Amino acid sequence: MTLSASPAPPTRPRVSATVPLDAVPVARERTFSPFNLIALLLALISIALIVWPLVNAFIGAFVIDGELDLDAFARVFSDRQFHIALTNTAIIMITAGPLAIIVGAVLAWLNERTNARFGWLSTVMPIVPLLVPSIAMAVGWVFLGNERAGYLNALPRVVTSWFGPIDPAATGPIDIASWGGMIFVYTIVLVPYVYLVVAAALRNTDSALEEASRMSGAGVMTTLMRVSLPAVMPALASAALLVLIVGSSLFSIPRTIGTAARIDVLSTYIVRLTRVYPAKLDEAMAVSVVLLILLGIAWWGQQRVASRGRHSTISGKTGSAAIIELGRWRPVFRAIMIVYILLVSVLPFMALLFVGLQPYWTATIDPAVLTLKNFEAFFGPPGELPRRALMTSILLGALGATISMAVVAVMVHWAKERKGTASRLVEGATKAPGAISHIVFGVAILVTFAGPPFMLSGTLGILLIAYFVMYLPQASTGAEVARGQVGNELIEASAMSGASRSQTFWRVLIPLMLPGLAAGWALMFVVIVGDLTASAILAGHSNPVVSFVFLDIWDNGTLSMLATLGVLVSIVTSVVVFAALLLGRGSVIAGRPGRRSAKKGGSQ
Repeated sequence: MTLSASPAPPTRPRVSATVPLDAVPVARERTFSPFNLIALLLALISIALIVWPLVNAFIGAFVIDGELDLDAFARVFSDRQFHIALTNTAIIMITAGPLAIIVGAVLAWLNERTNARFGWLSTVMPIVPLLVPSIAMAVGWVFLGNERAGYLNALPRVVTSWFGPIDPAATGPIDIASWGGMIFVYTIVLVPYVYLVVAAALRNTDSALEEASRMSGAGVMTTLMRVSLPAVMPALASAALLVLIVGSSLFSIPRTIGTAARIDVLSTYIVRLTRVYPAKLDEAMAVSVVLLILLGIAWWGQQRVASRGRHSTISGKTGSAAIIELGRWRPVFRAIMIVYILLVSVLPFMALLFVGLQPYWTATIDPAVLTLKNFEAFFGPPGELPRRALMTSILLGALGATISMAVVAVMVHWAKERKGTASRLVEGATKAPGAISHIVFGVAILVTFAGPPFMLSGTLGILLIAYFVMYLPQASTGAEVARGQVGNELIEASAMSGASRSQTFWRVLIPLMLPGLAAGWALMFVVIVGDLTASAILAGHSNPVVSFVFLDIWDNGTLSMLATLGVLVSIVTSVVVFAALLLGRGSVIAGRPGRRSAKKGGSQ
């Protein structure tokens, strides 16, 4: 007789500890939980703040008594100053734009593909220009490149004086108040926008084709021009569009250097229309619509390039990038990066510092006359308005950064959980302002919120709304990066333990996202504190901010106080940025992928 084992009774499957948690089905909340409702409301409010001012401003400017009235366009197109401003803007963008793209792309390639990196300094290089706000950098370059009293012009005269007398009326060789000066400063301000886009694209592409090119005998520059840059052509097209959007909105450079050079551009033309009495808001909106159409055409061209470039991007990334050994060219390329950092931050800051330490601006630096009296005056009665403006900007920067990062963190997590239409809705809401000129948004927000029923003219509220809308893309990018660093396994584990979405968000996600959110918060803080576009349109003596006071002091000619304010603003933003970097540095270093080394002729 044989014994047969009876079939074991059926048992419920058990989840092994080795099974990934994200493979375990978890019942999700399908009803509108409080977290879902809050996220949806925030997304709808964000969309409303973007769309409504634009639509309202268009209707208010061009619909009179229920009928379409385009007389504002006729007045604008008949104004000779408009054609001059449009032509000058085109000249600057045609020259400074390509230069910024070339410099930014080369710097990104040097940092991502070669051994010219400076380690941690190269990691922070994209945000170095933010340490000195654009208005302060423009004024700093006025102090450096003024044809008579500029420090860079005084230095060669000191050297030539060793060999004989110099003409006291001598000028140059540098004149920042010129077409060359305008194009130069525009270029160095726009470079970081190209760098950020192209560097991200290079990190996400495989270097196999570049290695194959070098193994076939191609040189470093040949590989760069024929393989590396064509592979990221869609990113270059996106960077070009971003340069056009940002460049057409820049106000600090044309308001300072451009005014001295008598070069008018569209941004100064639009702001001037909003500042006259009575304000010509309909004409300002008409010019904004023209600018929006031009940017729309550029966006269409960028989309065509991106669609054609999809099949030319490098695919099959292996997770590491080969580093090109530059050999004897390494010191040369490192010197180029050092020169860039000097141009965008160190030299302008030093010029501001020396002017702030002098009783009045002179071309020579005499240690015997350097004094702290200007800084003492800033904290005394003479500095009441600049001091109040600095405190207001710090308050707006902290509030705006905190609100923006909190809102987008909720929306980004909600969209990632739900996917589909919700994800596209949030992405569109947070990225749309990046495709619209800040000048256009500034005019639209002024038209919508300055008068009844809101009556926010001259208040901090209208500035806070403008900052939130205009810099929403920056906030969302920081939140998306922070959210992407948190694996879904932790979310699933929290749900299996019975935690609600709100509890998971606050107790699990936020602590893990904190380093990325802190970096995003710092970026938002410095761009809000240094903003001039919205400030020039929406700020006044009742709600002064740093950039508005900069222009006020500039017009009054009190250059020592202007330099003092620039130094203090740069110190505040630098402290905030480096504090955030120190907070997130551990996660950045831990998350950086390993990279292989390759010699110019092949890999090893």
